[in-house]
Amino acid sequence: MENNIKNQSARDTDFVVSGASESGYDVLNSVKNSKDKVVDTVIYGVYNNENSGLFVKLNDFFIDRSSVGLRDKSYFFHMLAVMVDAGIPVVSAIKSLAARTENPRLSRILNTLAYNCEHGSTLADSMSRFETIFDESEVGIVRAGEETGKLNTMLFKLSAQLDKSHDLSLKLWGAAVYPIAVLCVLVLVAVGMLVWVFPSLLNLLTQGGVTEDKLPFATMVLLNLQRAVTGYWWAIIAGALLFYGIFNVYVGSDYGAYRWDRFKLRFPIVGGLLRKLYVLQFVSLVGLLIEAGLPVIRAIAITGGAISNKLYKLKTQEVMSAVRDGKKISDSLMDSDFLFPAEVVQMLHVGEASASLGKIAEKIADQYQREIDNGLKKISSVFEPVMILFVGLFVALLALAIMAPIFNLSNVVGS
Repeated sequence: MENNIKNQSARDTDFVVSGASESGYDVLNSVKNSKDKVVDTVIYGVYNNENSGLFVKLNDFFIDRSSVGLRDKSYFFHMLAVMVDAGIPVVSAIKSLAARTENPRLSRILNTLAYNCEHGSTLADSMSRFETIFDESEVGIVRAGEETGKLNTMLFKLSAQLDKSHDLSLKLWGAAVYPIAVLCVLVLVAVGMLVWVFPSLLNLLTQGGVTEDKLPFATMVLLNLQRAVTGYWWAIIAGALLFYGIFNVYVGSDYGAYRWDRFKLRFPIVGGLLRKLYVLQFVSLVGLLIEAGLPVIRAIAITGGAISNKLYKLKTQEVMSAVRDGKKISDSLMDSDFLFPAEVVQMLHVGEASASLGKIAEKIADQYQREIDNGLKKISSVFEPVMILFVGLFVALLALAIMAPIFNLSNVVGS
């Protein structure tokens, strides 16, 4: 009997977590009953806040105008693919993801998608109602997955595509942040020196008997800039706003938009990188959409709508017309070496000849992804010493303009 009791006690101690005491159950229960956030069940087209308070209306206003990033969409499509692949119904999976997402706008959109799917709509049709969130290529890929019964496969590919786009946008932004930040700091320093430091220097020089005609050239330049900034700041701001407005009107017109996009493509260093970026977008989207089962003409049309550059849009329109007339994609790209390099056209020709355009396009996209990454690294490595040299020259000129008259004043006082 005693042996049985000892054996039972030994077995009981085997199922006790070391360091866990009953005195902490009140804390554990409080954590169990707490929620990280209030679940938002707003459904667009059903939800009505007319009788709600001002705070609710303001909250809805800001949420409904917030953005949904590529990372949020990529996570949604990936998790939806995982859950659908595991056999979970689409509606249940979307509802679960709507409750888990941290983006309130995306949560409301997902609730709306689930509601529409429950009432007979397809996922692609429901997504197409949110044109500012889901672009035409994403809707087309999901539609192809639903029609072919390979929704989970298409969602995985779409998620991977969005991940690559997000990583590329981060790299592009990271390469641009450094020079922009340096230039902004330099402008702020220059304005601060002209507005607050330089007037004190001028008073010191005037009291010392130094006239303007005896000031060094660099100091005279700063003096004129100081007078322009302090005396005509309103004209500078008005001129900048006027230039910005004229530029927007010019770029917003067809005439200006095409020429501005051509200028960006021809701009040194950056232009070559942009051309590679647009080629990457073209081949990756066309390959993915064709592999998803969309007709070639439809895939080209969707791809053209997703590219922002007007010249590439127009060329895509030409390609679509040529394919409609029975020509191949590669044949219609041969006359545009500036937009599509010869090696890209040749690889696309091989893909069309071997009926493996999707795989070839994926290989081209991978190659251009690596070239863009290397190009960004080279640009960053070039920009850093250039910006350091620029900052050094700026500081040297500023110091020369300020210190030279002070040295002259010291010599006058000493003599």
